[in-house]
This record gives sequence, C-alpha cells and structure tokens, in this order.
Amino acid sequence: MAYVIFDLDGTVIDSRHRQATRADGSLDLDHWIARNKPELIMQDSLLPLARVMRIIKRNGHKVIVCTARSYQIADEEFLWANGLDYDVYLSRAAKGDMRDDASLKVQLLNDYFIGLGFRSVEQAKPMMFDDNLKVIDAMIAIGVTCYDANYANARLAA
Repeated sequence: MAYVIFDLDGTVIDSRHRQATRADGSLDLDHWIARNKPELIMQDSLLPLARVMRIIKRNGHKVIVCTARSYQIADEEFLWANGLDYDVYLSRAAKGDMRDDASLKVQLLNDYFIGLGFRSVEQAKPMMFDDNLKVIDAMIAIGVTCYDANYANARLAA
C-alpha cells in the first residue's frame, strides 16, 4: 500500500472560475474566500488527474487530500458527487490561518504522518501531486516525491 497525496484546486479540480490573481501573480485570497460558496463549488469541474486519483484509490492505496482550502461540507459533497473517494482530508483551519500553501501543507503532512507513528513524512515515502511550484519545491525539500499537476494534467489530456 502506498500513500498518495492530492491537492485539489488546479490538480484534480478546475476551480478557475472562482479564482483571481493579484498584479504580482499571487492568489487573491480575499476574492477566493468570497467565492467559496456551495453553489459556486458545485460549478467546479474535474481535471484529468481525477481519473488517476480514482484508480489509485480503487487499487487499495491510501488517498490523502491535502489542500489549502478551508474545509466545508460543499467540498466533500462535490468530491463524493464526482466519485473522488479519499481516506484523509487535510485542510486549512476555517478562519485565521493565512500561511502560504507550502508552509501549511508541510505542517499538515508532518503532523499527519508523525501521528501515524512515522518519524517524518519522508519515512512514509508518499508521493504527491500539486500544481503550486512552491509547494512542489517544499515537498521535495522534506523528501516527498512530488509531481507537477500542471504537467501531468496536460499529458493526460493529450
């Protein structure tokens, strides 16, 4: 059994209709939060890596969602409605946690794997898919094999 970690937005879910960026190219988090409503979440669509997520789960591996979203029921409803089953959902605290995605995900994954009895994330030997290059670099720095979801989705769509 392997541990396979998936980000959501830009990795398995296309939520661009809810996103805006600042002049420097960073995500406008205030805009995202304002558009993080159930009726808009249900308008998201799937990216090709969603098929990979289903196959990995069906083959008995542990699927971990690790997202910078703040969890809400609409997220879970969207995942279930689209057949995206998972074992663990790790996400940002509902309010007040404004850490960058990379720092957040490193902490979430360290806490999760140490809670399972591993000395570190690296010891569990997970693989991860994420679209954020800063997250990818941070994961590689802590010993996680991390694939660029932008590249993977483009290849799978071809």
